[in-house]
Amino acid sequence: MRAFVADHSGASGSEKLLYGALLLLAVVGIASPGRFSSVPAGSLLELTFLGTAGLLVLRSPRVRPAGWALLLVGGFYVFLKTLLWAVYSDAALPDFLQAYKAFFYLVALGFLVGKQVFDGPRLAQFSTLLIGAFLVKYGYSVALGLADRPGIYIENNFELIMLMGLFYLSWPWLGARRNLVFLALAFIVLISGSRSAALGLICIYLPLFVRTSNRTWPLHVAGAGAVGYAVFWLFSSRAQQDAGARLDRLVFMDTFRYEVRDWPIWEFLTGSFPLTPLSPGSCGSLRFYEALFSSSDPGVCYSVILHSYFLRAFFDHGVLGLALLYVLVWIGLRRSGVPLRDTLALLALISVSGLSVSAFNNVFVAITLGVAMALDRSAAPVEPATDPPVGGRPFPRSAVRAR
Repeated sequence: MRAFVADHSGASGSEKLLYGALLLLAVVGIASPGRFSSVPAGSLLELTFLGTAGLLVLRSPRVRPAGWALLLVGGFYVFLKTLLWAVYSDAALPDFLQAYKAFFYLVALGFLVGKQVFDGPRLAQFSTLLIGAFLVKYGYSVALGLADRPGIYIENNFELIMLMGLFYLSWPWLGARRNLVFLALAFIVLISGSRSAALGLICIYLPLFVRTSNRTWPLHVAGAGAVGYAVFWLFSSRAQQDAGARLDRLVFMDTFRYEVRDWPIWEFLTGSFPLTPLSPGSCGSLRFYEALFSSSDPGVCYSVILHSYFLRAFFDHGVLGLALLYVLVWIGLRRSGVPLRDTLALLALISVSGLSVSAFNNVFVAITLGVAMALDRSAAPVEPATDPPVGGRPFPRSAVRAR
């Protein structure tokens, strides 16, 4: 920890704010046995992410061309939906922000595209330290029976996506300790009880380890089998805990299908009108998720209650809105110099979380994407290059790593 702080002296203001807040809140989480955190860590990280983007604007106000795509297209989408909500909807502002948060994040990410302000070696040190913090909190929580679904900031379905994403991004600079750090990360995921995180573990293992250009690839294929079996074990354990109860995701799917049963084709493309409430019958059947009801009317619920991001996104944004989100994120990553393999791995990691929780709509994914878009890859350890970056500041082919 002391060495990390000392090496952090040359970091940018954005690095100091983001890493400092994550580590400070991790310490608070460790010191909060039996609960996620004694402070509203999620809300504080929302402010941290916005502050990180704001500091970057002050340091380097020039926006890259691809960043303008995120700012203008994403900003226009937000403006249009905000206008419709303000003129025609009675829904409260917090409910609106919750439904369209992914596109607000997208606008902020436009300022980070291609900025190269996050240092690779420091990211490796930070991700290792953060994995150690998670290992402590998750380890003692499970060992002492304080929680079967431990978390250090908030619910682990959300935060583990960020932990795996930052580990993946720091891989080239982890050096000889990379395999040991991965084992620690895998252990954290497997004791977390999170099925979406377990699937995410496969999404990062395959592109990192299974490469036919490596002479030890048969061992890595065997390792993929071991990781797959561990994930299967986790799913089996969760199924036994549910004791035959119907999977709640199926309940959400049934509710979604009921709500869209009379939709015309065009509404599947555009999504519903901003903040269209679900029917009273659907809200009544999901009453046990009362905390997700409207912030202004306890008898009204919106798409957020469907949990799965893809169900929520199809309901609010339609096929076109969801496609727009993926395209803009893809442009932001590729034009920031993120190799094709890494772009696919990150999108797969985020997408599997969308089967369960909020994916692009949560701050932990926004942080991961922000670091990916603003990571300095110009001095990455030399490895055989097969996928040169697209866009962003050019740098020698020998500095590009392929996974």
